[in-house]
Amino acid sequence: MPHLREETLNSYLALLLDRYEGISATAEIRSSTGAIDITVVHGSALAPVPIFIEAKIGDTPAKRRQAARQARSRLGAEPRSLAFGLCYPLHLRDGSVSAQATQDALAGSTIAFAPVRRYGNQLTWREGSVADLADSLRNADLSRQRVADTVAHTVREAAEMLYSCGCAADLASALALPKTSKDLKAAALVASLMLSNASLLHHRLRLVQSLADVTSLETALLELETSSSKIRDAWRAVLAVDYHPVFAPALAALNALSDDDAREPLRRIAENAVAVADELATLRFDHAGSLYHRLLASARYDGSFYTNNTSAVLLARLALTEETTDWSDADAIADLKIIDPACGTGTLLMAAMHAIRDRHERAAGSQSDSDPLHLALVEDVLYGLDINRHGVQLAACNLTLGNPRVDYRRMNLFTMRHGRQQDGAARAGSLEFLATAKDRRDIASLAVPLPFTEELKAERAEPGAAPGESLTGLFDLVIMNPPFTRNDIRNRQYGKEDRRLLQRREIEIAAFLSDRDPSAFRAIDQTSVESFFAPLADVLARVSAGSLASVVPTTALIGASSVAKRKFLAERFQIETIVTSHDPERISFSENTAIHESLIVGRRPDQERAPTRFVSLARMPRDTHEAILLSDRINRREPLGNWGTEHFWPWPRVRAGEWTAAQFFDGKLAHAIHDLAALAETRLVPAGDLCRIEPEGRRVRDAFVREASPDAPWKAPILWDHSTQVQVTMEGEPDVFGTPKPGRVSYAGHLRAKSSRLLIVNRLRTNTVRVSACFASEPVLGSAWIPVTPVSPDPAFEHALCAWWNSTPGILTLLNSRAKALDYARFSLDSLRSLLVPDPSRVDITPLAEAFAVTRAKDLNPWAQMHDCSTRAAIDQAAARVLRIDGRTVADWRRRIACEPTVSGVPHRVAA
Repeated sequence: MPHLREETLNSYLALLLDRYEGISATAEIRSSTGAIDITVVHGSALAPVPIFIEAKIGDTPAKRRQAARQARSRLGAEPRSLAFGLCYPLHLRDGSVSAQATQDALAGSTIAFAPVRRYGNQLTWREGSVADLADSLRNADLSRQRVADTVAHTVREAAEMLYSCGCAADLASALALPKTSKDLKAAALVASLMLSNASLLHHRLRLVQSLADVTSLETALLELETSSSKIRDAWRAVLAVDYHPVFAPALAALNALSDDDAREPLRRIAENAVAVADELATLRFDHAGSLYHRLLASARYDGSFYTNNTSAVLLARLALTEETTDWSDADAIADLKIIDPACGTGTLLMAAMHAIRDRHERAAGSQSDSDPLHLALVEDVLYGLDINRHGVQLAACNLTLGNPRVDYRRMNLFTMRHGRQQDGAARAGSLEFLATAKDRRDIASLAVPLPFTEELKAERAEPGAAPGESLTGLFDLVIMNPPFTRNDIRNRQYGKEDRRLLQRREIEIAAFLSDRDPSAFRAIDQTSVESFFAPLADVLARVSAGSLASVVPTTALIGASSVAKRKFLAERFQIETIVTSHDPERISFSENTAIHESLIVGRRPDQERAPTRFVSLARMPRDTHEAILLSDRINRREPLGNWGTEHFWPWPRVRAGEWTAAQFFDGKLAHAIHDLAALAETRLVPAGDLCRIEPEGRRVRDAFVREASPDAPWKAPILWDHSTQVQVTMEGEPDVFGTPKPGRVSYAGHLRAKSSRLLIVNRLRTNTVRVSACFASEPVLGSAWIPVTPVSPDPAFEHALCAWWNSTPGILTLLNSRAKALDYARFSLDSLRSLLVPDPSRVDITPLAEAFAVTRAKDLNPWAQMHDCSTRAAIDQAAARVLRIDGRTVADWRRRIACEPTVSGVPHRVAA
């Protein structure tokens, strides 16, 4: 049988790729440097992005290096280009003499491919079908970033012009935004973003036959030098048909401007829209979300942090697997229901939509008609709720750009009523669906649908049409990134009385659940609105086959205050997969936040409960290609390789709320924590049972000033800072003598009475910390430290505790109680009180007390070098004797902790 030439396979592959939406492929194009194997034109005809593919026959490391090297050489000819290396399986070389048979064999084969960057040799190879390659080509992230950067630059440029001309206050009024001086820049930015989205959609509307008579954006641009009336008239004409969520706020902003003020900003926005609108529509991502959430003043108050596009793709594809439905059947897909109850600008809905389209195109064949599917998804499948009206309007635009024929009156996007209403009562946004059986059936009383009147109206206006069906138990998938801003800063966009009403309403909702669903009630922590969303997901998801996919703070998976929520989720859903980033450079799946986050995917349980798969990422996906690759590996239960580690946690542990595996890259450390917990009530006991651990550091900062005041009635020794250069031994000394603040003398005296010689750390950086507990020469208070006072005074026990918390087992218990971020940990009083410590009534603590006496003045290495610390090793020997476990086991824990990415500060693979 004859050997096929590489050129022949390239030609066949180009023919197959050319059938996919958004891809135009040609094989063997001649260039000055020789023939390019395959050239793909990515994007619109106005701004094509060439992608060069260089292929080799045979998938070996050497062939991969050759393909990558040749692909990289193509990038110099075109600055905007992309390149992919590709390797065909060797068996295709011995192909049939029939062209159709060879194409069929290629279409059914697994090929290897990787995007090749201009610099750096680290490539992420993916093994998949021709459809998988088409996914990666369509989602090539250079185009995404270039278009997003262009839109962002233009919006910011226009906003500066609007702010400079003094229009910001008028724009704030037109868009119902805050008008304080610090918010006016944000008003100009939001207005510019609304004008940009309207311009982008205006250009796309030329494809809609019913709007053929509307002046095109290009035509209106020609007259913009003298007047903006053509654009205003065109937008009014569009509003007469539909598209109010996009054009009503944009027209309101435009009407607040004079022609002179509007001309130049609008010209730049419109020119950019003509250049990128078509390309943007093919790129399948939320272009506005990141920019909008950086601009939005209320984000810090309502916790509306933006899920980045790469993370959204990963989460959506983990939730919507190949087994979810018959992806070849468009009717079956149209029957799906998916909701994001905190949708923001629609990032997760966009990701779900395109995950579905990719699944359908692969299952139904590359020639499937995507337009009807897009309409069905936007009008029937996807639901979005949010308290931010402008976010919902941007979500409507995002979902429309791909197909501007959408009927907005059928879109299921709603602004949830939030805060004080006209009747004086408060509404709590999407949480209202938990409130009463009647309210869950009557969304009209809870939400404002997309506007259908010409004038932009406030959220509290007449709600208009609303769906008649109950949302309870309606959805196949609840996908969300709930707000998690803490209560002491949440809702500051409202006045004090309105905040009080809203808090009372949330208490009422929780109280209602206490009778209807006690487990749901126990899952709610009134200090965190995020905790309400677990019961909400349970209410919205189908009882028999619903799924949950959520971004959550990693500390919500481990904190003592969240254990009831974890038990609730494990009761109502089979927790299938939990993904946590241990990439020191990217700890979050959201933008604009510094906390560690995880992804949870759960499904309604079968009778037999399976173990939960914990995936610990060595590095986060850098782009959509990598997100698709990673999601496929996880879904197909393939080895993760260099992506990270995985470990399976048995159902009884998950049911008990013990999800500690999420916070360790090395699964053996998670098992070590479980082994220590098994010693509770036999050798170990919660510290709070034996000691008073208070006052909190912020209480000390509230009551004292660091500088000594000559007029102060007295001063208190305080260990204020936790300098890892100064605090290198277990001996501690006060670094300030605080004096009471004016009016706080009595309170400061109350705190001073709680001083102690033993202190435990309140917060720490895991990569630099040396000492986690210290013993002072006199009783002191702490700012970054918290006094620990045994209920039964005993110096030997205090010494033993100090040594214990600096031993490897003690450090493990601290690592297991981290809050906010895994690498810059905070510890609540409840967490510190729950730390397991040796129980002197059950074990002999003398070895730890003696180890303290010997090592108290010796330097301790930082945790990142704890494996090579003789002082720590001596303390660990004592801890092992007290616990009655093998010292080699503790030494192994010490080595593994030092290798943890959140401790060492560098990515790495699991210890052997």
